[in-house]
Amino acid sequence: MNSQPNDEHDDAGRSSADDTVPTFRALLIGIDLYLPNRLENGATYAPLSGCVNDIRLVEAALHTHVTGPLEITKLVARDTGADQPDGPSSDLPTYANMKAAFDALVTRAQPGDQVYIHYSGHGGRVPTRFEELKGAGRYDETLVPMDIGERSTPYLSDVDMVYYLDALTRKSQAIVTVVLDSCHSGGATRGVDVAPRCATGAREGVDPTLDTTERPRGGVASDDELRAAWKRLVATGAAPGAAVGTSWLPPSNDYALLAACRDDQTALEANDGDQRGGVMTAAFLNALTRLGKDQTWKTLYERVFTVVHSQHPTQTPQFLGKGERQVLGVALRPVAYKVRVIGIDETNRRVRLSAGRATGMKMGSKFGLYLPGTTDFTRDNRRVGGAAVDEVSGIESWATLDAGTPVEAVQPGAPAILEDVGSVALKRAVNLFRRNDLPPGIDQERAFAALGAAIETRGRGFLVLHTSGTPHYQVAINDGGQYEIWDPSGKRMPNVPAVSVGAPKAVELVVDRLIHIFRYKTIEEVYDPFSGLKDTLRVELRAPPAGWSPGDWIEGGTVMEPEGGRYVVKPGSYSFVRVVNDSDRRINVVAVDLEDDWSIGAVMPPDPSRQYYTTVDAHRDAWFALGAVLRAGHTSAVNVIKIFVTVDDSDFWWLLHPPIDQPITRSERRRASAARDALFRLREALDAEKNEESRMRVVSQPGFDWTVHQILVDTK
Repeated sequence: MNSQPNDEHDDAGRSSADDTVPTFRALLIGIDLYLPNRLENGATYAPLSGCVNDIRLVEAALHTHVTGPLEITKLVARDTGADQPDGPSSDLPTYANMKAAFDALVTRAQPGDQVYIHYSGHGGRVPTRFEELKGAGRYDETLVPMDIGERSTPYLSDVDMVYYLDALTRKSQAIVTVVLDSCHSGGATRGVDVAPRCATGAREGVDPTLDTTERPRGGVASDDELRAAWKRLVATGAAPGAAVGTSWLPPSNDYALLAACRDDQTALEANDGDQRGGVMTAAFLNALTRLGKDQTWKTLYERVFTVVHSQHPTQTPQFLGKGERQVLGVALRPVAYKVRVIGIDETNRRVRLSAGRATGMKMGSKFGLYLPGTTDFTRDNRRVGGAAVDEVSGIESWATLDAGTPVEAVQPGAPAILEDVGSVALKRAVNLFRRNDLPPGIDQERAFAALGAAIETRGRGFLVLHTSGTPHYQVAINDGGQYEIWDPSGKRMPNVPAVSVGAPKAVELVVDRLIHIFRYKTIEEVYDPFSGLKDTLRVELRAPPAGWSPGDWIEGGTVMEPEGGRYVVKPGSYSFVRVVNDSDRRINVVAVDLEDDWSIGAVMPPDPSRQYYTTVDAHRDAWFALGAVLRAGHTSAVNVIKIFVTVDDSDFWWLLHPPIDQPITRSERRRASAARDALFRLREALDAEKNEESRMRVVSQPGFDWTVHQILVDTK
């Protein structure tokens, strides 16, 4: 096991310099290489490519953000192309080493310590022997050790994990966070450069993720001890009936769990620029970097959900625990990614920054440069300019100053803040997925040639044909000779009808639908945690008072608490949204609903053509009602309610979208507007006849006067 403390520690793990300072203890497990394995159902745990990279980036983030004693234990298995991973055997994520690492956490953790567990690898399932806890015919969810190919190797199950969590939170009184970037749903991907983190390749009709291989019982604790720990932890959990999308661990307020997806979904890994990793881990690290102040888990989860779900609609991250808890406890402050200016090349207008590949620096990263001594990065008068990174080495980087930045204003030692991680892509790559199992008579090449030509012309520069890396969308032809639009993993986009290859203007319709999805997803991604308005805006979801019915005055009711980062409501019910303006300025508010038919509807005001926004005076509030509706044949739906706030006159008509089969007309897109609100550049870009930009920052600079808040509503 690889232990890397920031300070010298004694045998108990406490800093020898100060016995009162809590220690941040991290256990990081990443498995790319699984030793040869074949389950009884015919499935296998295939090698992965991004798990070890996940751990490298998480470790760098912890070193960046954690203050005080930090102790990191890593178990990683790199896939070097050899039969065996490199590195000492004690550092490999075998079952024995994983169990030993968890045992060591329990032994070393002290009251007040923070314990952070991050697992990137395959997830599995086995029939449970604890039916009295879980119910008849249920499963144990499992972490999959790299040596699972040995029949003598057990899994590390959720029941085992609960035993450790109970010991850490009850006996050790530690603050515990668990992040699991793994999955349990079956099915191989049909994507380009996309892989699922679960077993695949089982015999037809067999669940590849359910391993019925006879294995020895793990030696974590006795069955009685495991049962007792489970019951104790469940007793501290969420209210009965709480909707939970993951059965990985029982809901509890004793720990925070961020899981990559629902139980019936697949956790994906893909390429993000020049590096590969878990989609959820990348979003989690993005949120830690992007959020500018101490954040609750609710706020961070909303950001993770937005990033993952907007790019991969079939993957829905899950959160369990108290949403009000500070992210990773009290000792970690997820501030903006701050580095120092350590050199200035005045002749070439470049600055040298104190961060490199070791801490995740990327080419093209954009930094804001501030006056020395700045601690409040929401104050615009402290910002002296910006720079873009164009040269990266191991521990430092060079960045070229923006055209409007005076080189004489930049001083050595000044702080630089990463500012471009909130940008959205304005070019979306489309892969034309060629199948080799289509019936005779379907001319796939001719159909794709026509579609490719339409993408290059009608796509207006927003859509480009995929050449490398992970595409944003895919188009395939089904057995019936119809175009289908898929997500990056090869799953059909929900509620997007297929189009017959031979239909009139078929390729034009497919391209228009791709543009429609692109616009919808771009608006879904808009997020702004840096604005000075953020801390002066309160949004509540309330249950209406008894006897309320549509048409009655909207006010009062009971404040609802989110469950797992989302508000759970029943079909046919109503809820109130209260927007409170705690600032000393008047604000303008508009709320829209991103629905599962790819429409974006007006919620407040209900008719933007007559009223562009709702005005809320200083220290006053505004109310509106939401109705929960399920589409025919659907048992659940997640709606994203976005609330845009600005102090300027704004025209938000352009946010609205009809359903996927009613594309926005050119005349609607060209509607004139004199307003120059903070989102105007994005509106202009999306409405351009020809797009020339690859990415755009749609978040505000610190101090700009607009923000956006979102509410996730789970109807089931």
